[in-house]
Amino acid sequence: MGYGDGMIRFGNEGLDAIQSATSGQQERYQEIWDDVHTQLTSLIEQGQVDASIASVLNERDEQFRREAGGFDDSVSGQNRAMRDVQSIGNEGGSAMVRAAGGGR
Repeated sequence: MGYGDGMIRFGNEGLDAIQSATSGQQERYQEIWDDVHTQLTSLIEQGQVDASIASVLNERDEQFRREAGGFDDSVSGQNRAMRDVQSIGNEGGSAMVRAAGGGR
């Protein structure tokens, strides 16, 4: 196997997979809550659930959105850190390849 034929390789595909999975989970829990919220609101509007539940539902909605926003911020920070790790790894890998090839 010659130089440049995969002898030295930095792989970071796993980090991409983590970022994609986490983003997908964020979208999914938002969809689930929105669906539950819509269904409960509909039941209240139809008179099938006591109207006093509406204030509790609104409080829970605000709480969910506040806590989800904090989680989303944390995940975004984590994803930024993973991208930084990928960049550093790519730069370091390139430097190692150059050094191994006798260049700088």
